[in-house]
Amino acid sequence: MTLCIPFLMFQGQAQEAIDHYLEVFPDAELLEIVHHPEGTEIYDPTPPASAEDLDDAEALDLAEAEVPEDTEAGEASRAAGESGPIDTGDLSEPTQPDSGEPESTETTLITVEHAEAASDHDEVPIAGAPLVATAQLKIGGQVLMIQDSLMKHQFSFTPSISVAVVVDSTAEFHQIVDSLAPGGEFLMEPGDYDFAANFAWIKDRFGMSWQVNQPLGQPEPTAQAEAPVWG
Repeated sequence: MTLCIPFLMFQGQAQEAIDHYLEVFPDAELLEIVHHPEGTEIYDPTPPASAEDLDDAEALDLAEAEVPEDTEAGEASRAAGESGPIDTGDLSEPTQPDSGEPESTETTLITVEHAEAASDHDEVPIAGAPLVATAQLKIGGQVLMIQDSLMKHQFSFTPSISVAVVVDSTAEFHQIVDSLAPGGEFLMEPGDYDFAANFAWIKDRFGMSWQVNQPLGQPEPTAQAEAPVWG
């Protein structure tokens, strides 16, 4: 094994995140970065939402919403919704005024629920920001590998795995926490805990989780291994 480091995958926001972390952490250092060629785009394999994607309940809600409440058809639709699925076989189509133009046979159905579900996974990159093929960012002695995925995924970061940041002063603690918080959320509010003088668990605006910790006492220096002396 030649290398084992944490890997952070973004979907168009890697450059923005790198720039942000370089400002947040006083000792952050960009070791290397390689960008994809200009014009490279992220491929989204998810087909657009269609009527077939909606379940029966959502389709029924849309059908009811499209019928005016003060019509007989609206009352019939609501009654059918209470008793069971709508049977459209015996219903005649309402007469429409002849406008002289052919009627469109295609309808796009979009629900708020579907739009909100999609937005949960969407990351909006800065316009014109280059996509990162690979980068190595060093923070507090820990190297992080960072890149943009060229295929859109329906998942992102999870708080199950986070990066622990140990600081040695209250000023540094607040500087880092206050810089990471905007646009994100606290999983544990900043404060003094039984295990730390200051601690905060933050999910930043990119979805990346950080546990910022100022220990109760000055951390002990790590013991360095020494080569044995052979007689």
